[in-house]
Amino acid sequence: MKKYIFKPVISDNFKSVLTPLGDIRRFRNPNALNAFVGVDLRHYESGQLTAADHISKRGNAMARKILYRTIGQMVSASYYHQSHIADYYAQKKKSSQSRSSKKIAIAAVHKLIRTIYHLIIYGQKYDYQLANHH
Repeated sequence: MKKYIFKPVISDNFKSVLTPLGDIRRFRNPNALNAFVGVDLRHYESGQLTAADHISKRGNAMARKILYRTIGQMVSASYYHQSHIADYYAQKKKSSQSRSSKKIAIAAVHKLIRTIYHLIIYGQKYDYQLANHH
């Protein structure tokens, strides 16, 4: 089994992030993984009413909780360990005064899931310089 290194996540917590997700290679794309975790958006329309989008929360609650807390740790550790996800969080937080920090953190969880999926599917190590260009 390959060893995956994802520097922005504190190494002890990386195992706790991946454990509830199981084998990530079983998902056909990152959106399926988002649905498994329950951070996919639920849209509701009825007649003239269009409700605000919310996450579905249908997936694995433990994985959702761990990923949400991981974002907080990544933002706290961003001074010492740069990551494009912490940069994304800071940029959204700075540019949007109306959004709550929870919504921004969920958007960062979505980005984290996509990054983890890509790293594992393609067997790559995290590289901040490469991640910043995409």
